[in-house]
Amino acid sequence: MALPTDVAARRARACKTFLEQAHAATAAEGINPSTLHAIKLKLVAFAKRTELFPLADFAMPEAQARNHPLLVEDNDGYGLYLTISLPGKEAAPHDHGIWCANAAISGRERHVFYRRTDDGKQNGHAIVVKVGEVVVEPGTGIVMADHDIHSTEVVGDRPAIGLSLYGYALARFPSVTWFHPEYSSVRATPSRRHAA
Repeated sequence: MALPTDVAARRARACKTFLEQAHAATAAEGINPSTLHAIKLKLVAFAKRTELFPLADFAMPEAQARNHPLLVEDNDGYGLYLTISLPGKEAAPHDHGIWCANAAISGRERHVFYRRTDDGKQNGHAIVVKVGEVVVEPGTGIVMADHDIHSTEVVGDRPAIGLSLYGYALARFPSVTWFHPEYSSVRATPSRRHAA
């Protein structure tokens, strides 16, 4: 078995330290706008350490995007990933059902944010309105609470490479809700909460 490279070993230590900082940020006050903002700032600072994330260590996507696990905690712990999305990759408006933070290493990704305006009582029906947008690029990041709604699109001709921290590992995600504004429709994916 090959020994980890020095960069891989330093990256693993840095990921462990970052997750310890993320837990420390929420230990006293839980998950709220202030602690999520603190986590975002730490993630943006971490993403600036580009020497820890050489592209040679991470395979490019075969389709549109790929998530590389950096540190995934057991049970209901956090999941930290390096994400690579190719130019033009987009995702329709959705919520993750869990909080998350994103920070760019390189490239640019547009996030458009929405708010649901209907009462949610009609099955398969939803009305969402755009409330803002931001381009995440090196030196910047975003954070979202568990039911914030966003769409994504990689802009420019370079892959968007970044760090993503989720309140649960991807393999244990709750149901993700997808919105289709042009049809005023909504659908949900099955929860993975008990699958992993």
